[in-house]
Amino acid sequence: MSTGTPETHQRLLHGRRVLVTGGSGGIGQGIAAVCAREGARVAFSYQTNTDGAAATLALIREHGEGLSIQADLRDRAAAAAVVREVEGAWGGVDVLVNNAAVSEAVPFVLLEDDDWEDVMELNVNAVFRLSRAAARGMVRQKWGRIINIGSIAGARAIASPVHYATSKGAIEGMTRSLAHELGPYGVLVNTIAAGIFEGGLRSTIPEHHQQRYVDSCALKRIGRPAECGELVAWLGSPRNTYLNGAVIVLDGGTVA
Repeated sequence: MSTGTPETHQRLLHGRRVLVTGGSGGIGQGIAAVCAREGARVAFSYQTNTDGAAATLALIREHGEGLSIQADLRDRAAAAAVVREVEGAWGGVDVLVNNAAVSEAVPFVLLEDDDWEDVMELNVNAVFRLSRAAARGMVRQKWGRIINIGSIAGARAIASPVHYATSKGAIEGMTRSLAHELGPYGVLVNTIAAGIFEGGLRSTIPEHHQQRYVDSCALKRIGRPAECGELVAWLGSPRNTYLNGAVIVLDGGTVA
């Protein structure tokens, strides 16, 4: 029987080049840290949270190479620019994690067009543009992984802002379609339908909804960002050879 420790085995993402959007806090920071621990060179984008970005970069560099890129992904040109920067630094992108998102607890009847468009621009359009930019290189190299961070709000009928739930539902449709189109080129596409996790968008969720979530959760707690990172690391690794086009609910058993 082997007595080797985890450190003696090749790490899940050894030598891979990972790009995480929205990496300055919350789930994004957890994903970036775990991917770095698992042997990847990790680049991440952020918009305004410079302190959080510095903290994420420090966590990455405890294990290897890191790159932080400031960008507003609502800008149509930003997605391609971010991918080009990673390709320029490391020669390509092997794993894209579309995590950046925005939400706001606004009742449907009070939603303005600008509110709707702001959420769609980042939560859906930026995911499309980033996936398109990264997929071109993945198709050429005949290998890649695209992992979208969705939400249980897009997968189940739960209390959530309409524009946010709609955007996350759209991501699921995009995932399934891309899985079919890119699969023949060795590119696997999956979505994680995340529950409530520490940091990040949790601050936009009213306290009574958070308590209802915890009460319904089989584990009776909010998720930890690194727990999402662990799943991302496996999905993005060569060990995932057949899971494609899936929406994986990661919520501690809340909507099971």
